[in-house]
Amino acid sequence: MNKLEVSDHRNKPENVPGAFDDLWYKRFKSVGAFMDFEYLSGKKEIRSEQKNKFLSGEIENPSLDLPDLENFGFDQKEQRLLLLKRDILSQEKNLPVRESYRTRVNEQLAVLRMLKAARNGDDRRFARYSTFIYGKPDNEFYQHTIYQIKAVIDQKIFDPDREISSAAKRLNAELFEVLMNNENSIRPEEFNLPEIKSFGDEKVYSAEKIKSAFEEYLQKLQIAGWRVVVEREGKIANLSVSQQKRVVNIPSIRKLKHSDLLALMEHELRTHVLQREKGERSKLKLLALGLDRSLKGEEGIATYREQKIKGAKSFRGLDYHFAISLARGVDGKKRDFRRVFEILKDYYFIRSKKEKPSALETAKNDAWADCVRIFRGTTCKTPGACLSRDMVYREGNIGVWRLLKEKPGAEIKFSIGKYDPTNPRHLWVLEQLGINDGDLENLEK
Repeated sequence: MNKLEVSDHRNKPENVPGAFDDLWYKRFKSVGAFMDFEYLSGKKEIRSEQKNKFLSGEIENPSLDLPDLENFGFDQKEQRLLLLKRDILSQEKNLPVRESYRTRVNEQLAVLRMLKAARNGDDRRFARYSTFIYGKPDNEFYQHTIYQIKAVIDQKIFDPDREISSAAKRLNAELFEVLMNNENSIRPEEFNLPEIKSFGDEKVYSAEKIKSAFEEYLQKLQIAGWRVVVEREGKIANLSVSQQKRVVNIPSIRKLKHSDLLALMEHELRTHVLQREKGERSKLKLLALGLDRSLKGEEGIATYREQKIKGAKSFRGLDYHFAISLARGVDGKKRDFRRVFEILKDYYFIRSKKEKPSALETAKNDAWADCVRIFRGTTCKTPGACLSRDMVYREGNIGVWRLLKEKPGAEIKFSIGKYDPTNPRHLWVLEQLGINDGDLENLEK
C-alpha cells in the first residue's frame, strides 16, 4: 500500500468540492453503466414458439433469440473502455481509486466480451466470461441447497400418488449419487433469522397500483430523477431496475400482495435505487454504479431486507442457485437446458401444494422460466454453459447473515453505495478513502 498516494487525497481541505474520482466517474458512467441482463431478452412471439416446441418434445433444446445484441456497437464500446483504462492507469495517483477503477473497467470489458460471445453463439467463451464476472457456485452453499431439497424428496418418495413418487425417485437417483455422505455445514437455526410474519387477508395490487406505491416510496426516500414505468405485456418478464436509465420497469401483468409489495420496495428501492443515489453523493462516486463484483453483496443486502419484512425460515435464492449448480455440474454432471429443465420440473411438481393437474402445469412453466433465465445468452445446447449471475442471491444472502452474526453493527453501512460488505478488498478501499460512519451521517443530511 502506498500511503502517500492515499494521503494526498485524504488531506484535501474540507471546503474543496468534489469526490476522489471526479476525473473518472462521468466517463465511466457514459461508457460502462450497461448491464448484461438488459440485452439478453427476446421477442415474445419467438420465445413463446420455442417454449411450445420444447414442451411438446418437438425440439430437444430451445433457441433463445437476442435481438438487442444485433446493433450493440461492441467495438466502439470496447475501445472507449480500453482508452479509459489506459488513462486511469497512467494518470491516477491514488492507489485505492486506481485499483477500484481498474478492476471495475476490467469487469465491464468482460461483460462486453461475454455479450459478444452470446451474439456469436460461442458458449464456451460465454461461460468463461460468466465465471470471471460472477464466479461459480460455492460447493458448501450447494450442499446446503441440496439438503433442503433432499428433505422434500424424502417426504414424497413414498407418496401414494404414483406420479409424485416416481418424480421423487427420479430426483433421488439423479441428485444423490455422489452426495449422500457429505455433511451440511450451514444451519439456518444458528442465525438470528426473523420469524415468519402473518399479514392476514391481504390486498392485491395491480401493476398501476404498484407503480403508485413505488413513486410514493421514492418520495419518502427523497429520491428524485427516477421513473417508474409499467411496460406493455410481453416486453419484460420480471420487474427490474435499469441503473443506466434510472428507470424501474414493471410488467403490466404483475400483481403483488401487500406483504410482497412492502418487501419488494425494500429490495428494489431502499437497496438498489438508494445505493445508487447515496453512492453518487459519497467520496467515491463509483459506489453509485458499484465496485467490481459488488452484485453479491448488493443482492445479499436486498434479500436480507425482504426477510426483515416478511420473516424467513431459511436463506433466499434456492431455486436459481440449484439450477445454476445443476447446469455447471457442481455434482460432477454438467447439463444442458433440457437436463436442467427435467430436474426442476420434477422438483417443482413434488413440492407444489396445488392439485395435481395444476401442479404439473405450473411446474413446467416455472422450470421453463428458470431455465430461460440461467441459459439466456447461450445456445442452450452446451452442458455447463450458462449465465451464473443469479447465484448471487443465495450466496449473497448467506454471506450477509454470516456477517451480521459476526459483526452485528455492520448494517449501518449497507446503504453507503454498491459494494460487497463481505469482500475484504472492498472494505480496504472504503477504509483507505475514509468512507466511514461519519460519512454516512453526512449522506443523511
